[in-house]
Amino acid sequence: MQDDAANGESMNSDQLEQVVALVTSGSLALHPGPAMVVGRNGTVLGSNLIGTRLAGDYRDHQLPALSAMVDAVLSGAGPQSFKLEDEIVAATIDFAVMPVDGCDAALALGRDVSLDHNLRTALVDSRQRYKDLIEISSDFAWETGELGQFVFVSASGALGYETEDLVGRRADGFMVSSDGVEFLSPFVTEEPVMGVEIRLRRADGGAAILEASAAPLFDSEGVWKGARGLCRDVTEARRRDAALAKAQDREQLTAYILAAIRDEVEPENMLAAATQSVLKALDGDAATLFRIVPGSGLALSHSAGIPLDPGILEQVHQPVTESPHPVVMENAEGTVLAHQLSYHKELNGAVLLWRRADRPIWDEDEQSLLGEVASQLGIAMRQAEAHRHLHVLSTTDAMTGLLNRRAFQDELSARLSRAKDGRDGALTYVDLDNFKQVNDVRGHQTGDKALIHLSTILKEQSRPGDLVARLGGDEFALWLESTDRDQAADRAEAILEAGKALKVYSGSPEKPVGLSLGLALHAAGSQETLESLIRRADKVMYEVKHGGKGWYRIDVQEARAES
Repeated sequence: MQDDAANGESMNSDQLEQVVALVTSGSLALHPGPAMVVGRNGTVLGSNLIGTRLAGDYRDHQLPALSAMVDAVLSGAGPQSFKLEDEIVAATIDFAVMPVDGCDAALALGRDVSLDHNLRTALVDSRQRYKDLIEISSDFAWETGELGQFVFVSASGALGYETEDLVGRRADGFMVSSDGVEFLSPFVTEEPVMGVEIRLRRADGGAAILEASAAPLFDSEGVWKGARGLCRDVTEARRRDAALAKAQDREQLTAYILAAIRDEVEPENMLAAATQSVLKALDGDAATLFRIVPGSGLALSHSAGIPLDPGILEQVHQPVTESPHPVVMENAEGTVLAHQLSYHKELNGAVLLWRRADRPIWDEDEQSLLGEVASQLGIAMRQAEAHRHLHVLSTTDAMTGLLNRRAFQDELSARLSRAKDGRDGALTYVDLDNFKQVNDVRGHQTGDKALIHLSTILKEQSRPGDLVARLGGDEFALWLESTDRDQAADRAEAILEAGKALKVYSGSPEKPVGLSLGLALHAAGSQETLESLIRRADKVMYEVKHGGKGWYRIDVQEARAES
């Protein structure tokens, strides 16, 4: 029995030596990877050249995973395998560990799988990169078959649909287009397309704007089999672009209107320019600017474009004065867009635009633009009102509301200078008789009433084209337009007759209030100066005053000289 045991140990020892020799100097010495014969507790019985460093690490118990595999094999668990990441040489080694029959040792063979590992990792990374890029660059990827049906849609679905809702259905069935408008479908394209905009119906029934890129698919014989591509939802981007474009247009139009207003110095010219620019900017057929007249409501200020039916103003008058928002009204002839004007929240006018019935009605953007412009027009209207007020203050007598001396003389001088358009006329000076006694006896308040009453008489006795003024104190003047000697006499007598009503202001019965008139005729085409005409009228008026008062005298000297 002892001989058999000894023979067995000898055979095992020989076998183990053969395996070690196979690794160190035999065929496994040329193995492209590490090869080692190892025993328990970190024993290395032999290794090939490539495995020398790892053998040393094994002896130093620095390869616990390999030690565990060896122990498992020597415990009868059968062959084992594992991957070792060799950080020193940046390699991945795939180890196989198997028992050496009849010996308390194991053979560990390694294979450098770094290339395979790197290729697999690169492939995984590439796939992930591709997936990430697809998800970033598009909302969904798709592929269609030869019938134009979806055969693949990315897992996220599209436009509110699940993937299963789309696969198998014709892609063009989801497209939205206007009647009669041709469009290129990327789902059945036979040529590569890039950035084509299409509209697809969403799951909720709305329409989405998509930017699609696609490539056709052909089989080996060149037969078209479908297409594949990407779609990106640009609905919100297009909506933002449209909103930005509208805002820019609105800003440009507003700037255009404001520039037209600012370029004019005179307020009336400013309003005229504003009316014309609003008409052009908003593409209307007519534009009208109204101002508020206290006690009368809206009154025409300026207009541009075609004349409007006065009935249109009557229809829009109440709505536009009551609402701070744009007013749109339609009738058989056209469409009105109106907006009230205000300054510091006080209504001071309105702007009205009109389009013919065969043109588009005013849309929300145009209404909004007019609302923005209305605030500026309200300021311009206020400036014009202030200018008119200053003009009135500078040209009228505060007590009577008649022209003052300067304004009267400026206007009359302008009329006399237009010789070719001139007409016969008469300058009439009017003076109150015995007015001093009114102030002395009955007080200045009664005297003021007398002056105001006289101004009313003169305004009532005037005709269109005439000028009426208070020159100062109790002196008044009239320019009687288109008046010859006989007409001047008739009108002077009519004034004197109406002036009899002033007796009620008399200071005493002995000195009744009355009128003295001096008239100087002016012939059409005469070269007489205003100063000369005034001297003549004043002269004959004082002749009446010193000749007994209460009557009139007409000077025709210059008129005769030019006749």
